[in-house]
Amino acid sequence: MLSSLPSPRATFSAVAAMLVFAPAFSHAQHAVRDLASVLAVQEEMVTFRALVKRFPDVFSGFPKEGVTIIAPNDFAFSKVGNWGHKTTEATEAALKYHVITTPINTGSIGKGNSMIAATTLTDPAFTNVTGGQQLILTKQPGGEVVLTSGFATRGTIVVEDIAFDGGIVQIVDSVMRVPETLESTARNAYTDLTAFLGALHRTHIADEILTAKDVTILAPRNAAFQQLAGVLSHTTPSDLRRILHYHIVPDLVLHSWELQNGSFLVSAEQSRTMEITRLGNYIFVNSAQFLQTDILLSNGLVQMVDNILSPDHTDARPDITATAQLPVLTPSGATATGTKAPIPFTSDLPCTSDCPETETFDAKAPRPTGAPASPPTPDSAPSRNSGLVGIGLGVCLAAGALVVGI
Repeated sequence: MLSSLPSPRATFSAVAAMLVFAPAFSHAQHAVRDLASVLAVQEEMVTFRALVKRFPDVFSGFPKEGVTIIAPNDFAFSKVGNWGHKTTEATEAALKYHVITTPINTGSIGKGNSMIAATTLTDPAFTNVTGGQQLILTKQPGGEVVLTSGFATRGTIVVEDIAFDGGIVQIVDSVMRVPETLESTARNAYTDLTAFLGALHRTHIADEILTAKDVTILAPRNAAFQQLAGVLSHTTPSDLRRILHYHIVPDLVLHSWELQNGSFLVSAEQSRTMEITRLGNYIFVNSAQFLQTDILLSNGLVQMVDNILSPDHTDARPDITATAQLPVLTPSGATATGTKAPIPFTSDLPCTSDCPETETFDAKAPRPTGAPASPPTPDSAPSRNSGLVGIGLGVCLAAGALVVGI
């Protein structure tokens, strides 16, 4: 569905085979100590050692090729605060997210390069990504390796490439956070995405996107919606639904470094395409510029962009002479006042606490995650089938289900 782009799984397999597999496994083959013995001689690893002992199934039965264990030190756990209050299931899921399914030697990652790494976290209650939830590893120009997880929680490897009989241990200074749903991520970590989230609820397609498997979401920031508040206020629900579906790439988790200049993405809106343009360190999709890349979700990731895309303007391309790209939809009306305008669609976000009651609708009544906070209106027709794989088959990931207290 993406011309000239391999799938993320194929990309990772190729990268692992070329860069990390052979040297890391060779290193691990010569190790004779088990995991407990390796951790016993490392300083400030009391908490992690206790967790390894408490959850032996997470840290045993490794494949013969070996794994990479991301081991937070005691300083990392001290920053969490409420680690001990998680359920057994959430703790086990978090620990599985710290076990990468292949051995990775930091010396095999080039400076300035990033790579994805699948983990042993495959529980459908916590992830809807094929092959296991992912971590991102990036080697900085200075040589240090930084890991990125959910909510952009980052940690640096402080003790590298410790061999044990099951692979490699990398000690880090932060606990990795299991990626959560778009609902939770936008509300609690990336609040610049709340207009986009609210628009999904307004058009009653939030559940469709939240439960889809392996999605890439090109989500405009709030300012993009504010700039077009006048246009959007007169957009019909069906047209808004078309626009939002155009921001969804189904069946592919596409990281920024995988996007090639001149390649095309196929959207969920009647398979209409979008073209990728790369200019140095800048990435554009049609004429919208990437602002923040690779925001991990429970079912894929978000690439935040600066403007709203339109399925009726698939030929839009960036103006390389401009300091900022113009929106493809024409601003109109007195409400088109940029960031001074109220953020559209945030009133459509479902109430989560202290919800008021009305005569016609009980906001406190139980409802599925992503259900609208107000009764359907006559013009809010049911969403059509967009062709997103996993709709109706994927699990419903509750907004709070993935909060592991990290």
